Amino acid sequence: MLKGLLSFFRRPKVRVAVVSGGPSSEYEVSLKTAKMVMSRLKSQKYQAEEVRVSKMGKWPISFKKLKEEFDVVFIAMHGEYGEDGKLQAKLEKEKIVFTGSGSKASKLSMDKALLSEFLKKKGVLIPEFAFLKNRAPVKNFGPVICACLPLVVKPSDRGSSVGVTIVNKLTDLAPAISEAMKYSSNIMVQKYIAGRELTCGVIEKDGKLIAFPVTEIIPKKSKFFDYKAKYVKGASEEITPAKISQKAAAEVKKQSLKIFKMAKCQSYARMDYILGEDGKIYFLEINTLPGMTETSLLPQGAKAHGIEFSSLLDIIISNALD
Repeated sequence: MLKGLLSFFRRPKVRVAVVSGGPSSEYEVSLKTAKMVMSRLKSQKYQAEEVRVSKMGKWPISFKKLKEEFDVVFIAMHGEYGEDGKLQAKLEKEKIVFTGSGSKASKLSMDKALLSEFLKKKGVLIPEFAFLKNRAPVKNFGPVICACLPLVVKPSDRGSSVGVTIVNKLTDLAPAISEAMKYSSNIMVQKYIAGRELTCGVIEKDGKLIAFPVTEIIPKKSKFFDYKAKYVKGASEEITPAKISQKAAAEVKKQSLKIFKMAKCQSYARMDYILGEDGKIYFLEINTLPGMTETSLLPQGAKAHGIEFSSLLDIIISNALD
């Protein structure tokens, strides 16, 4: 037994670079995720160091040194650059091991309009939508808007609900588009579905996909799960498992596993839905690098499944190394 313990403590630690920051509208959220990850990585198992990329996109280390000095990159970034496939493509090119989905799945999942078109063709129920691409309206933009009030206007390729506005009358549409364009030139305009906001995390573990218990999100001061509701402690109530019917919960989990595979995600992700007042479940978006802060939803779902935060990180890192 003593020999086994000595062998355990002599085992080399996994060298982890927790990459955070970057040129993203979610820079501050990324720093919170990195801080939480750093604090929960098991010190007896990992030798971790935060690698913070500046807001201008400047790295404190070269990719050559990153590959030489670390065994795995834990991507603690969110939003553009870190979650949209750009960083993943660079790491793939340099053959650097990293956590989460690859560049193609990341790029598809980050663009809500592109993903919605892709999944709609595969039979996934999605609220009616149209979009402005590079500030130019695509076909059927006008008819969709007129028929679908109220509307949700949002940047198509950003996360954390930045730049999102609910529009109740057409006179409010132009200001909402202007607000969204502060963050992106690609704008999605979608029919607002009244109902209950749900989310479901998915993780790969030992070669199998697991859907976590469904969480219901109830914003306390906002009409929807906006930036403040997501990241201010106590700004929303999250109920895991959600108090919905067993049939609805089973359907959300089934859909989440199905969409994870369709989008070719890897390791882990989180899917967001609306359970409409009509009883239908509408898919909204995939988060391929969901937040890992103290208020984040994926760790809550994992805990309800019986996986504590540190063990969740073990699985994610193990998936990358495998």
